[in-house]
Amino acid sequence: MKLARKIQCWLGSLFSKSKFNADMDAEMQLHLQLRIEKYMAGGMTQEEARYAALRGFGSIDQIKERVRDEHFSRWIEDGWRDVRHSVRSLARERAFTMTVLIIFALCFGANVVIFSMVNGVLLRPLPFRDPGRLVSVYDSYPKAGLVDGGVSPFHYLERKAQVTAFEATAAWYHWTVTLGGADRPESIDLMEVTPSFFRLLGVDAALGRTFSEDDGSEGKTNVTILSDDLWRSRFNSDPAILGRTVIIDAVRVVVVGVMRPGFHFLSHPAKAWMPLRFTSDALKPELRYTTGMGMVGRLRPSITMGEMQAQVDAINSHTVEGDVLAKQVHEMGYHTIIHGLHADYVSGFKPTLLLLQAGVLCLLLIGAVNLSNLVLLRASGRAKEFSVRRALGANWFRLARTLTVETLLLSFVGGLLGLGLGAASLRGVTLLVAEKLPIDALPTFDPTTCFAELGASFLVGLLLSVPAILQTLRGNLTTTLALESRSGTTTRAVNRLRHTLIVVQIALAFVLLTATCLLGLSFARVLGVNPGFHSENVLTGTVALPWTNYQEPKQRLSFVERLITSLRIEPGVLSVGICTRVPFGGSDTNDYTPFMIEGRVLSPDDQAAVHYFRVVEGDYFATLGVPLLKGRFLTNNDSLQANKMCLIDDTMARRYWPEGDALGHRITCVLNNPKREDYFTIVGIVGSVKQNGLDDQNVYGVVYCPNALFSTLGFTVAVRTTQAPEAAASALRTAVLRIDPELPVTDLKTMAMRVSDSLAGRRIPLLLAGIFAGVALVLAATGIYGVLAYQVSQRRREIGVRMALGARPEQILHQFLGLGFGLLAGGLPLGMVGAWLASRLMADLLFGVSPMNPLVIAGTALLLGGVAMLACWLPSRRASQVAPAEALR
Repeated sequence: MKLARKIQCWLGSLFSKSKFNADMDAEMQLHLQLRIEKYMAGGMTQEEARYAALRGFGSIDQIKERVRDEHFSRWIEDGWRDVRHSVRSLARERAFTMTVLIIFALCFGANVVIFSMVNGVLLRPLPFRDPGRLVSVYDSYPKAGLVDGGVSPFHYLERKAQVTAFEATAAWYHWTVTLGGADRPESIDLMEVTPSFFRLLGVDAALGRTFSEDDGSEGKTNVTILSDDLWRSRFNSDPAILGRTVIIDAVRVVVVGVMRPGFHFLSHPAKAWMPLRFTSDALKPELRYTTGMGMVGRLRPSITMGEMQAQVDAINSHTVEGDVLAKQVHEMGYHTIIHGLHADYVSGFKPTLLLLQAGVLCLLLIGAVNLSNLVLLRASGRAKEFSVRRALGANWFRLARTLTVETLLLSFVGGLLGLGLGAASLRGVTLLVAEKLPIDALPTFDPTTCFAELGASFLVGLLLSVPAILQTLRGNLTTTLALESRSGTTTRAVNRLRHTLIVVQIALAFVLLTATCLLGLSFARVLGVNPGFHSENVLTGTVALPWTNYQEPKQRLSFVERLITSLRIEPGVLSVGICTRVPFGGSDTNDYTPFMIEGRVLSPDDQAAVHYFRVVEGDYFATLGVPLLKGRFLTNNDSLQANKMCLIDDTMARRYWPEGDALGHRITCVLNNPKREDYFTIVGIVGSVKQNGLDDQNVYGVVYCPNALFSTLGFTVAVRTTQAPEAAASALRTAVLRIDPELPVTDLKTMAMRVSDSLAGRRIPLLLAGIFAGVALVLAATGIYGVLAYQVSQRRREIGVRMALGARPEQILHQFLGLGFGLLAGGLPLGMVGAWLASRLMADLLFGVSPMNPLVIAGTALLLGGVAMLACWLPSRRASQVAPAEALR
């Protein structure tokens, strides 16, 4: 007896101190009981059997390990059994399974495409050393409409020397240059960078070295670093490229390095880099407010961005005192902005990408609501099955696990299909957005996108299982079996849940459709804008003159005149014009400058205004179809006159001379001419032209000057032809090479192509949003149809009884149509509230359209209402045609 009591106490201690849950304790007790019974069957007493059974289990730790292994094995076995059962069940219901997988694939495929862009642009850090400490620094003149003016060499060196918050700084210019000689000229993008540029970014050359502080200084050999792409394509991956001499803009330079594959600085597609050195003229204090040079800095580890901003502001306040341009730049709102490099880099793309991401998430929600209804309908059809299983002893956990495994299996397979569809679509989307996204931000199928989408599919699968579990397990067994036995309808609670989901689906579809319609109406308004020129049959191409061979204005003027003369005699050419930058040819901060009028004090607003300066030659205005409103055009003699002439556009004329007496007045540039010595006499007024896009809201106004004032080496040739403009491309190339065999012609585009390219920023979001909205409309209509069709099938017997008792078919039709109309009436107001919020968030992306445009709201409501009522009418009509005898049988 003492031994039995000891065994009993030890067993009690064992189970009371066990850290496992009640199931594991029960499992241990079951094993012990089975062994005790076995030993007692062999003739042992109960106490002897207990002792022997306990010793057979080994130590306490061994008992715990054995139970743990058995539980894990049972979990694996049960889980695998549920998976096999789910596969067989879903394979039998092919229509349901295929519908669910298609919805999953469409929704997740769209999310893969957009999230890959969001990940590449907004989430992925810049590929530089410690990118969080890199900042972009630029001067801003907001009252003049120039938000990012870059910096001047004077300001760069001043801040580099005096701002202690900088650990390092670098500056750059971006140019187009000519690589090679007369045998094989090629135009490439080049960045001139300070020697500290690569060290600041923390990148090294794959071959050779980066720049040293001596590179490019006076008396030193000119050097260059090639991109990996240029090294492979132009020099055939020659390993002996280091030390080799190449010709860039007619200057011999030595290759000292080749960068690693894929290296780019932000969105600059540079093929080569050269050291940047500042001339003494560029460092004059009176030129401190010139624009166009980029600056990047690295914060010291213990310094915040606010402290750096305070130091730069203090230096600006000190240097402006006593400056002859202090009043002018103050009126322009001059200040320096410091932003994180990554934030500044993505600022232009962030609103559009967030809009698209919100759109695909809305589409995913619509799909999830539709799937939830489908899962609920399927669960309703299996109510009797689960009720019988519960009646036979299956616990709620086992049934919930079965439902969860089924939805997770569907979501996982659907997620894989979505990944495949998204990956297949990325190629086309990449070609679509290649011109509008940064080089390193093009959509790619990477592990981050893959794991994010699979994680989202797992989460959606879990959420989809919840309503089905609640519906299946919370019902009363007796009620469920009775309903199934009489082919009755489901409970009111289940119907209310389905109707609520449909209302949410209608509201989400309304939001997505409204946003798409607003974008479409904005696009139509942009297309209706008059650019101020005629783009038909006009070909344009860019020529960059090397400084070494064209240092004097006379040399540049001679080249331009010979080129115009040569092109005018080509067959099919009507007129030829040249301009430093044609409309829609890209913007440059060097184009903007404030000016003053001789003998006139401007108002503060007029003093703050900046305007474009363009240098023109030949029949530029006739070639583009820009009308002359007053005065005369510039002539070849104007380039040779000592008195400088210019034209202004109608925008400037109406602003400064509303009475129309602009002719004869003289104007001068302010920032680059503080002594007010160079004045231009206005001899004509031409029509206003959109410069950067049809939706350009910043109307600067333009000053056109003759070719004698060529301060830039690059210009664009415009040729109007009587035939297809592309046919003149070979003639343009031949004419340039005939004058200088070392000059290529680049950026060959028709003006119609330039106008079309400028609309890509609106066309791409509209196209993608239209696809999402179309899918959402189909899903919403399918959801409404599915719910009503199921209710018709569920209430078929009821309908038959009512019709047998005298109900007319039109009454049955109106009843179900009324149900659909009620769902629509519940969803549209919610959708209007969501559309109002969404339109407020996307107001900056709209053009000429108010966020809550009545036409858009009404049109969207009619479209969604029409589709929804059609989806309601089909099952309603089927209900009204039920034969009473068939239904009762």
